[in-house]
Amino acid sequence: MLSKKRPLPVLLSACLVCAVITACSAKTAEEKGAAMAGEKLDMATGIGNTLQQKGSRAGESIAGGVGVLIKGMEKGVMKSGRAIVVEPTLAMAGLKITRVQDSVDAQGAQPHSLDAYLVSDADVDGILQVSMFDALDREIGRASVRIARHANEAKYETVPLDVQVDRSAIRKLAFAFKQATSG
Repeated sequence: MLSKKRPLPVLLSACLVCAVITACSAKTAEEKGAAMAGEKLDMATGIGNTLQQKGSRAGESIAGGVGVLIKGMEKGVMKSGRAIVVEPTLAMAGLKITRVQDSVDAQGAQPHSLDAYLVSDADVDGILQVSMFDALDREIGRASVRIARHANEAKYETVPLDVQVDRSAIRKLAFAFKQATSG
């Protein structure tokens, strides 16, 4: 039973205040979460709209820059939206990749392949191996091209892709070289 020192109305009032505070804080947290999510969506929409409006100017600016040099093992490798990894086997063979681009034929069509500008500092004969990776660094394709080059020779080498490989999904290319075996 309740003692006379704590009347029933005081206890009920205290319980009511606790219930209101608890309900308000849960609702407030829910409202805060919804407001934050709405704010992030509005921000993403704003960024998307700005990119659509100013994207062509940004593209012209990027194209004017002619590419960005990648730091790392091979200086002079050009980046055009894709990371390029050059395995040590290429340098040991006297080969360099200085640029990679989507292939374009004489009529301006884009066949399902990439062009790699290959510079040879020595006579080489073997297989150029290319592995392709997506934005999550998952391998999405491989290609191999037989090459035979003389020292001081440089030209584009076409790397055919499997038809299932989505060129727009390629975010990283890894190049390696395997010497031809005699016999």
